[in-house]
Amino acid sequence: MTDDKYNSEYQDTLFESDETDYDNAEHDWRNMPEFVNEKNDAFRKIIISFQDENGVKEFEKLLQQRITDKTKSLWFPPKEKHNTIDMWIDDNESQ
Repeated sequence: MTDDKYNSEYQDTLFESDETDYDNAEHDWRNMPEFVNEKNDAFRKIIISFQDENGVKEFEKLLQQRITDKTKSLWFPPKEKHNTIDMWIDDNESQ
């Protein structure tokens, strides 16, 4: 058997799977916990435009929130930020 023929036959069987299970989400997700996404939509969204940096600074004072060049949105009143990385760290690893 030549190397090319062997490699071709080997590759054909490398990822053998039953075609019927290939796109069977019900089979793939069995025994998985149910995911419920909490509705977290804003009551109202508005666009606010500023003529200059002074307007931004005044708005910061009114809201008592920091606004940077990277700020794209804010919650009012401010929402508590959750440190989601802690959910992925095993307690034994952090000691």
